[in-house]
Amino acid sequence: MREYYTPTLKNRAQPNDDWIHSIRQKYPTERTLDEVLTKKLRNRTHTAEHKTDFSDLENQLVSFLKKATGQDDLVLKNLHRLSGGASKEQFTFDLTWNQGNSIRSSEKLILRMDPTESIVETHRLRESQMLNAMWGEVPVPKVHWTDPVGKELGHPFLIAGFLEGTVQPEGGDKASGLGMFFEPSLRLDLKEQFVQHLAKIHTIDWRKKDLTAYESPRENHVEGNEWSLGWWERVWQEDAVEAHPIVENAALWLRENMPTVEKPVIVHGDYRSGNFMYTEEHQINAVLDWELSHIGDFHEDLSYTTCQILGTPLEDGSVLTSGLLSKDEFLDKYQHYSGNTVDPKRLFYFDVFSYYKVAVISVATSSRAAYGRKTHLDAMMNLLSGFGYTGISALQRLLDQGS
Repeated sequence: MREYYTPTLKNRAQPNDDWIHSIRQKYPTERTLDEVLTKKLRNRTHTAEHKTDFSDLENQLVSFLKKATGQDDLVLKNLHRLSGGASKEQFTFDLTWNQGNSIRSSEKLILRMDPTESIVETHRLRESQMLNAMWGEVPVPKVHWTDPVGKELGHPFLIAGFLEGTVQPEGGDKASGLGMFFEPSLRLDLKEQFVQHLAKIHTIDWRKKDLTAYESPRENHVEGNEWSLGWWERVWQEDAVEAHPIVENAALWLRENMPTVEKPVIVHGDYRSGNFMYTEEHQINAVLDWELSHIGDFHEDLSYTTCQILGTPLEDGSVLTSGLLSKDEFLDKYQHYSGNTVDPKRLFYFDVFSYYKVAVISVATSSRAAYGRKTHLDAMMNLLSGFGYTGISALQRLLDQGS
């Protein structure tokens, strides 16, 4: 059995170079993920609480855009902060410029920018490359510019086209879209599209896409799952406010029972209600939040998407996947559209993995970011930490089944 590493609270709150090196060695991850996680730790003791200087953001943004386009006569208007979103600061603005066809035009754009510490530390180059890879395959915003270093605005960011649509139905007030309720007629219109888009994502030949910020796991090997689990093991060790035996036992179980990935696919990583948008005609016009995407096992997305804690409970006690359809119907439709055969044993493994990931994000990182005042959403982060303990209870039940 692998020995589980338990750093002290001081290590996590004030990580020094030796401790950071030891974490990187014990929990290897993909190169670009290691980059952002290491940066997070090195910044942890050197930054004050998070605060965006909104008064100067427009000037910084205009300066960047003039350099990026080579156009001094562009016009930026209507810069506004968006509400919602659990991990990134988001702003919209209107930009008038020449888009390369000698025709001056105006477009509404969205700026996604990292806070000092996020509920999930991710890489803007990875996100922008995946959005570009999905362009023309499934509905996504078009990326215009990316700064994965944060040189221009003080924090890493990407700028993409803004798509009009609805994320939460009228009257919805669910944090991050969790447990969202759709009226029956809306479910009927959306559920088929919801499954079709995920099936499409999993059948795209990712080797033909420009995904240099991603590692390429071997077929019929545990490599892809090792990287995926290693990511969240490392985050738990870096961010947990206190040790928790259930979470730590889950990591050991996942290591010991890890299956191979027969045929690696693009994994969205957060495919659920709240992360897609639809039009007045009930057409899904954007699949959002690709920051957790990676190359791995399609069962990982299936388990996460159908995870009960993320679903919508009905009065009869049943739970709808993303508020749209039952788990059985979702899996049947997925197999039909993707041609992939769902393996119940692998699905159970990733059921455990999904609750483990929920626990890491909600109990460890959200609490850590809120405690350090490194995020613009500290109240939501505290709320999500309670949600995470519900996930830990479900995690224990699954571990009992798998023992």
